[in-house]
Amino acid sequence: MPARTSKALQAWQDLNDRQQGTLAVIYELDQGAEAGRRSDAARGRYDNRPASEWRAIDFAHEPAMRDVFGWTTLQERLMWRGWDNQGNGSTMAALERRGLITRAGKPTRWGRMHTVRLTREGRAAARAGTSLTPDGRAKAALGHRSWEVLALLWSADQRGEPLKWGYSTTIERALIDKHVPPLARSVGGGYEITDRGRDFYREHYAAHTAAHPDIRAPHPDGTDAEPWPPAVDSLLIQHRRLYLALLTAWKDTDKARKAAEKEATEPPPQTLAHLPAAAVALAEKRHALWYDTARQRADLATEHAEDLQQRAEHAARAYATAALHACRAAVSRSDPLDGLTPPAPDIEDWDEPPLLAPPETGIHAIDAEAKKLHAAAVGKPLKRRGPAPTRRTRRGNVRVTETPPAEPGAALYALAEYLREHVQGGALVRRLHPSTEGR
Repeated sequence: MPARTSKALQAWQDLNDRQQGTLAVIYELDQGAEAGRRSDAARGRYDNRPASEWRAIDFAHEPAMRDVFGWTTLQERLMWRGWDNQGNGSTMAALERRGLITRAGKPTRWGRMHTVRLTREGRAAARAGTSLTPDGRAKAALGHRSWEVLALLWSADQRGEPLKWGYSTTIERALIDKHVPPLARSVGGGYEITDRGRDFYREHYAAHTAAHPDIRAPHPDGTDAEPWPPAVDSLLIQHRRLYLALLTAWKDTDKARKAAEKEATEPPPQTLAHLPAAAVALAEKRHALWYDTARQRADLATEHAEDLQQRAEHAARAYATAALHACRAAVSRSDPLDGLTPPAPDIEDWDEPPLLAPPETGIHAIDAEAKKLHAAAVGKPLKRRGPAPTRRTRRGNVRVTETPPAEPGAALYALAEYLREHVQGGALVRRLHPSTEGR
């Protein structure tokens, strides 16, 4: 599937890493304010302020004495992403020049609070660059949480038992009060789905899985009708477990190697003065034996660590290959089990084909990260755009680098994990092929 291109996405791609990171945080806060306003309205608390007010986000206080005036939420989130430093002001100015935000301010008791607000173009750019549903979420009768709870009620009903919850605001208000007949009812020991709820679940399954693809709702016609075979997730987990087991063994062995090497370099203990020559000779003999065994243990641990390193790298590559295969199947809507094999603990044959690039999903947020992780996995990391992030804590600066840890297969594992998280449970299939769901 070719990548989607749009004016909004181009505006996002024209930003450097720091500008993208800052705009993404502003977008998160903007969407949080919007969601909070909807939630308040559902509870009967209406905010009549204009959007120019409730969408305004506190940025930084002037004078900038954080130990006195505290941190804004925007500064906190920028800090944890590594983008909070003295360049914040110039970054905001750059985003404003591009028409992605507006800047304003309001007086405080001790100075002035600078604020920022997304423009329509800025919101579109951030959505195109970061959202997993850049074209907007598909329409559905139930919201995310309500559909998730209805799926839990359905699953409990399939097990022949109620959903063993206490009082649930979601069930009472969204699934009972807002539907006639209600989709659920209270019973002894919890809640259960009603006949109307079962019919609703069947009739609206396709629309809701398209609108909420990250929720693992069982297919009403059983596992055979699922768009994604559960065996795929099981096989990927097997690959993951093998790699992590080998990595843990490698870490333990490497730790033992370092300890043994340290013991092998320890100088002989000083003997007390006036000891008989025979006692001194025995002490020297004991140290020589200690040194020899330490050296042997270090050599054996080195050999063991090298073997585990090769096995871990092989397992990580097999995991990445399997995850890439599953991702391609999700994009092409083909059978993911065709060609997907379980991990092989023994590595007699080292026939490893090139690690093919991830398929284009058309969702920039997924494709951009997958491309970066794949480049690192094949040893050709993408060139950074702009300065590296610097994590700024309340105690000083901590440099944040994207260099993978010195662990065997770390970059391959990162790629595999990212892809597995997107394909598991058929989430990527539902995102890309909502019209095929439920057929």
